[in-house]
Amino acid sequence: MATQQLTIPMFPLNLVLLPGETKTLHIFEERYKQLVADCLLNEAHFGIPFFHQNSISEYGVEVKISNIINEHPNGDMDIAIEAISVFKIIEYSQVLPPKLYGAAIIQYETKILEKPSHELQELTKEYLWIAQQKTIPVDAFDHTNVYGVARLLDLSSPEKYELLKAKTAVQKEQYLKPKIKLFIFLIRTENELKSKFVLN
Repeated sequence: MATQQLTIPMFPLNLVLLPGETKTLHIFEERYKQLVADCLLNEAHFGIPFFHQNSISEYGVEVKISNIINEHPNGDMDIAIEAISVFKIIEYSQVLPPKLYGAAIIQYETKILEKPSHELQELTKEYLWIAQQKTIPVDAFDHTNVYGVARLLDLSSPEKYELLKAKTAVQKEQYLKPKIKLFIFLIRTENELKSKFVLN
């Protein structure tokens, strides 16, 4: 069930971040320089809808500006952002006069408070051990959710978008579990082939 609606500035990108993920952006277009300046002035956030196959997708993430990393002589900026919440676009405006940038009326996804299921936890532990020889503390999943697990995986933006689209924590897990199983299978197969190559 979704929560409140409101209007926030939009910065479409061919990029999907999951809540909790961070990213550095280079800001060079005048409209987005204006967007960043307005967000800094008003201590506001902006949205990144997924721009894919030449169109704005229905879902995106709200992000906050964590830091201005660099300001260039020509006015370009490098900023650090952090994704904080998932939204669905209700109505999108490419330009919101008198501003140069666009905006959208959004509806937030209901906060996912549940910690990952036992099955998802075990699959994630297995994947991290096989892929990176990493072990996870017993209580590592106590203070995270399905997005916290997804951040540990090497998902592409389209894969992350599919995760955003899933409406409940259970549906998100149903999307992730077969994907992790496939990752595990592929890594094991690759390791077996390497082993046979070395033995031969």
